[in-house]
Amino acid sequence: MNAFVLDLLEKNAELSIDKELIEMRNSYREDGVPTILTDGLNELLLIANIKQPKKILELGTSVGCSGIALLKSLPDAVLYTVENRENSFLTARENFRKAGLENRVYQFLGDALEKIDDVGNGFDFVFLDCNKSKYKDLFPKIKKIMNTGGVLFADNVLFRGYVTGEVKPPHRFNTIKNNMRKFLDMITSDRDFITTISDVGDGVSISYKR
Repeated sequence: MNAFVLDLLEKNAELSIDKELIEMRNSYREDGVPTILTDGLNELLLIANIKQPKKILELGTSVGCSGIALLKSLPDAVLYTVENRENSFLTARENFRKAGLENRVYQFLGDALEKIDDVGNGFDFVFLDCNKSKYKDLFPKIKKIMNTGGVLFADNVLFRGYVTGEVKPPHRFNTIKNNMRKFLDMITSDRDFITTISDVGDGVSISYKR
């Protein structure tokens, strides 16, 4: 992203995102924990606040930073969130507790492709941020449990420039690149969705279910 635009987004994020949350997120990133980039988080909160969902599904809890940000920004919402790594799952549970949000969170431990069958339906907003190779397999399941008028927000869809071809991926990332391209083709070819893709953060797609 253009450095001038990125600077503006970062400046706005300082106004719209809880400072303590950003500090917590930065601390985890320094330790190598994957968490959403600031401009991506700002975009997530922007779209969520426009939508004003009551029931949110997050696939990929990590340590809870994005989930906490969503719940703090949307006081009437509840969050269903799925995480595959037990350490992250437990850390997120403690972070939700510290934030006073545990009564608005339903956590699920396990693979997103399996646990998505356990979360129920009627979701107004879905944040997709788990195993990038599985986005294409998750999309049909997500579609079934989303409400009409719901929004699907997917992070990392351009994955370091590998997906667009701007950067040649190491061989070990070819599967992610190919599967992500299939996912993007699926969401942009589905008549039931209106989709946009941008290079915010590591690339985000936003899809509205008609």
